[in-house]
Amino acid sequence: MLYREAKVNLPKEFAESLNDFLETLQIPGYYEILFDSSIPKDEGIILPENTNIRAYLNSEDVTTEIKLRIFLSTLCPSSHSLEIREIETREYEEAYKEFYKPFAVDRVWIIPIWEKDNDLTKKIVSDGDIPLFLNPGVAFGTGHHETTQMIVERLQTLIQKGDRILDLGTGSGILSLLCGLLGASTIFSLDIDPNAVKAALSNWKENIYPNDCKFEAVESGFDHPDVFGRDYDIVLANITFAVLSQNISHIAKIQSPVFLFSGIITEKKDEFLELLAIHIPGKLVDSKEKNGWERIEWIRS
Repeated sequence: MLYREAKVNLPKEFAESLNDFLETLQIPGYYEILFDSSIPKDEGIILPENTNIRAYLNSEDVTTEIKLRIFLSTLCPSSHSLEIREIETREYEEAYKEFYKPFAVDRVWIIPIWEKDNDLTKKIVSDGDIPLFLNPGVAFGTGHHETTQMIVERLQTLIQKGDRILDLGTGSGILSLLCGLLGASTIFSLDIDPNAVKAALSNWKENIYPNDCKFEAVESGFDHPDVFGRDYDIVLANITFAVLSQNISHIAKIQSPVFLFSGIITEKKDEFLELLAIHIPGKLVDSKEKNGWERIEWIRS
């Protein structure tokens, strides 16, 4: 199968806007190159003023390419470059590996599986930190986004041993994996993308958990019978406001006292809190903002 790879170079200040736009296009995948192995280590590994973003389009999707060109011409007309080339599926799947490196969110280190046995991993374990091994893929969630990092941060103090977790929109499974590593007893996760489900199940097998934890990942929307037919201690949803608001009546039926949301832009926070107050009577117990994204922890009355 062929894809078209769009290689974008632009000033870092515009990267977030481009990432948000790519999210709306529902393309097969995209990622930002945060690390450049061509820069000598003593000069630092983070790219300086500009950044490179790779977006992957279906081979015959000319309309999306035109939308991307128009967006870039409007966003930063004189300070970007764009190259398009056709690639095979294998190149698409392997492209991100050169640039995805281990990184920490508090005590949790997110480590790509191809760096599982290196010296850094051994040091992380010996220091008492938590290694989370992940094959992030391109489209399922790498852990770099603010919305994911804010939930990863909060789960480290929120999860209690034996908790029962529901993970709505699991993606790569990163949040489910972390819950298992922190001692959860059962985790039920779902995603509408069958490839995401396969990725989550594969990633689960890459980690070692402190106690027996039952993990399920299924291809489904919010109306899966096990979403409503079980009791949960915590519901996780790193999903956009649009999807959450459209499914708020389903979410309200879930039997859980605690809901942890992310993926909501600051401009929609108040509107989302109003929806929660109407459909899930309770209160806001914790929130955090990062670069225009919100994390919301809500407790049902």
